[in-house]
Order: sequence, then C-alpha cells, then structure tokens
Amino acid sequence: MPLDPIHAFYCRKDYLTLAQYCKIKSGGICARCGGVFDIDELRPHHITELTLDNIDDVNITLNPANIEVLCHDCHNAAHARFGNVVGQKHVYVVYGAPCAGKSTYVQSVATRNDIVVDLDRIHGAICVCGQYDKPDATKRVAFALRDYLLDEIRTATPRRRWQDAYIIGTYPDRIDRDSLAREYPPDVINFVHIDTSKAECIKRAHETIKQAATRDAVVGWIEKYFARYTE
Repeated sequence: MPLDPIHAFYCRKDYLTLAQYCKIKSGGICARCGGVFDIDELRPHHITELTLDNIDDVNITLNPANIEVLCHDCHNAAHARFGNVVGQKHVYVVYGAPCAGKSTYVQSVATRNDIVVDLDRIHGAICVCGQYDKPDATKRVAFALRDYLLDEIRTATPRRRWQDAYIIGTYPDRIDRDSLAREYPPDVINFVHIDTSKAECIKRAHETIKQAATRDAVVGWIEKYFARYTE
C-alpha cells in the first residue's frame, strides 16, 4: 500500500516548514477574503495545483510564490467544495510513532468538511486531563466514541455530507494495518506513514513535555512503537 507521491510530498519536512513559514508570514490574513484568523485556522494552498506531472518541480511545490494562505471557507471554495460532497470519499490512515507529527500533518491537509478520528483529541474532549494523561475511568467512553466514528466512516454513503476521513493512530504492526485495509475498497483507503526517526520523536518529547513522569511515559511509548514496528 504505497503512499501516492502527492500525499507523500505533504509529509515532507521541507514542505511542512515552508507551509508554517507562509502561515506566519501571512500575519493571519486570508489571501482571498482578507479576514483575520488565528494561524492554526489557516491553510496553505498551492495556486498551481500539484499533479503527478509537476510533483518533482520545486519551482511549483516549494515555491512560496505558488502558495497562498487561506481560511477554511476560502480553502474549501478553492477546491470547489462549498460544503458539498465532491466525488468519491477517501479514507487516509495517518500512522507513526508518538510525537512523529501525525496531527500536524492532518492539520495541514484536512478541510472543515473532513472527519478526523484522533483518540487523543477524543479523550481530551471528555475529561480535563492533559494530552498524554488518559485515565482508566474514561478510556471505555473514549474508545466507544472512536469506534462510533470508525463505523460512520466504514458505512458512509455518498449522500453523507462530509468529504474525506483521516484516522490517526500508531498502528506499528503491519497485520493491524492490513486488517484495517480489508474494511474498505482498495481505491478508497490510503496509508500515510509519518516516518519520523526515533531520535527525533524522543527529542520532541523532551522539548514539549515539561512533567518528568509524563515525559518518561511518552518516551517509553516511543521505544515500544519502534520495537514493534513492521513495514
């Protein structure tokens, strides 16, 4: 299940760095409607659309002059979405180690019409604990909500108004990814591996997590991921 070249490009560090630079440089202003937004609410958009014919042309893919920064509504309009379903739905399973940048990637490519299934965010929505604190008391509810969303995605019909779905998880074992792939037609599901090195993941954990006990736990999760990972 190789990743198509265009989505592989959106995983690259040089693009993610450029995208963040363009968002900051915009000052929070949408290039089309002129509205002012928080940086995290904006989306970089290639003026000349990326295709298989130009994906290796850095004058198009990594040229700041070819990237405009848009709000959600203008980004959807640029892709002719306007709140309506466009074509076939697709499912993107975004997987990798803890602290690899999975959520950052999804934030850079998803639109407001897409469904994002992220167990960390689901758990954070139902309790007052931090990102890496998952109390046993609320785990059952969090998993039930995740499973409901996964069922929504599996049984979706074109009449449902959401567009694409992004499923975020670690999925280190190939057997689990293969099992997930069998739940969807092959032209619907795509796997996006955020292939960040173990050293970089651990470095990010140390840089972003202040509480020592939590940081040590996350580093342990990272170690376990790479011990289990199979291509």
